[in-house]
Amino acid sequence: MRLVRFKKEEINQIMEIYSRKISTGEWKDYSISFQTNYAIFSIHQSFKAGPSYQIKKNYLKKNIFTLVHHNIVVMTSDTLRKVINYLKKPNLKLVR
Repeated sequence: MRLVRFKKEEINQIMEIYSRKISTGEWKDYSISFQTNYAIFSIHQSFKAGPSYQIKKNYLKKNIFTLVHHNIVVMTSDTLRKVINYLKKPNLKLVR
């Protein structure tokens, strides 16, 4: 039984965007989970709440990477770069 894991290059790409979002205060913490058919990198905006974003690396599907936001699939892609580019978009908030 083999677990799906992120490659070193993939972790470096994720940590690059993660460090930017940490410095702006958008994200607070992360966790990684490895399973037999997928691996998940979870991003938390609060220490108390569940993950706000999850990058899922699927082993058995054609679209390898899936981005999930609060349990809703935002996008799927065959490259991690497309998922990272989506996360690079600024987090816009309504200010009154």
